[in-house]
Amino acid sequence: MSTTINQPKNAWQIVATREVMVKLKNKSFVGSTIFTVLIVLASILIPYFLNSGGKEYTLATTDSRASSFVTVADATSDQDTSFTATQVADADAARALVKDGDADAYLAPTDSGWELVFDSEPDKSLFNDMSEAITSTVTAQNAAAQGIDLEALSAGTKVTSSSISGNDNTALAFLVALVFAMLFYMSTALFGVAIANSVVEEKQNRIVEIIATAVPLRQVLAGKVVGNLILAILQVAAYAIVALIGLQVTGAAAEFGWILPSAGWFAVFYIAGFTAIATIWAAVGAMAARTEDIANLASPVTMVLLAALFGGVYASGTILKIVSFVPVLSSIAMPRRLLTEEVALWEPLAALGLTLLAAALLTRLGARIYHSNIMRGGSSVSWRQAVKK
Repeated sequence: MSTTINQPKNAWQIVATREVMVKLKNKSFVGSTIFTVLIVLASILIPYFLNSGGKEYTLATTDSRASSFVTVADATSDQDTSFTATQVADADAARALVKDGDADAYLAPTDSGWELVFDSEPDKSLFNDMSEAITSTVTAQNAAAQGIDLEALSAGTKVTSSSISGNDNTALAFLVALVFAMLFYMSTALFGVAIANSVVEEKQNRIVEIIATAVPLRQVLAGKVVGNLILAILQVAAYAIVALIGLQVTGAAAEFGWILPSAGWFAVFYIAGFTAIATIWAAVGAMAARTEDIANLASPVTMVLLAALFGGVYASGTILKIVSFVPVLSSIAMPRRLLTEEVALWEPLAALGLTLLAAALLTRLGARIYHSNIMRGGSSVSWRQAVKK
């Protein structure tokens, strides 16, 4: 009398849940995620708080005209900076205020104009603001004394800037593209290695033979891929949410609205690109006999990820356009193009379609290698041997 084991139809969900729960209980994974979150938050908040808080300058003066220049500087400065004049009887008293730290500088008249006297190192910001205030005021006064219309004299001298591409955030766009690239590279590599390690450990301990009696191997594979994909998405989402919170706190969120459309496309390409190579990572684990074999067997996958990283970030012109349609590489290159140039809607859709097609083909290849080698003992299998089987 034979015994039939009922294999659940949705066993992949159980496997995926197990992958997620095991990882969430892993102190190293949780700790590294929290550490990265803190780094992201600190990189946004620390510069903000260092630069926040206005500067209050006090200048010692000895006459009303010098004091009026300080008033002009205060009126024309930004909201975070203020200028106050402290008028005293003579130069010695003014210098004493500076020496004692009660004034930041002494605005002294000279034969050719004015001089800012500091106690030690000159404050460049204070010097520039006062120079601008004095120059504009004295120029206007001199023009009026000569009967010159200063406004008419300066007509046509205003200089503005514009961009042919319509994007005035080139440097920032490159930085955002670099962040996208690093997220994709590090996330797919780390979770890919996690998939491979999980497979080879189950293979070494022969646990997979027990699992296979209750769960079809194709569902085991699907569960591992889906579980790690969920973890990767949750981790990247955590970074994005923390970054948005930081930008909201600093009041800079509105200035980065132009990034959101490209970020949405990055999320879609990220999922497609991760899916395209996730099963290959499982195949690497099935081909390996020990965890030490993974690094060598994963070389082709690592090279593709490095190509995606450097090609997507540093390629330009026609090469960037070509790379943006190459599966996996497009996960970085296409979002970068969306950040830095006008892209027709059909282009990201076509690139996404090609990535999904590649994902389907690579998943099929990875699944075949996985099924052929997961029960195999002994030495590791080379790529040539695995593909021929």
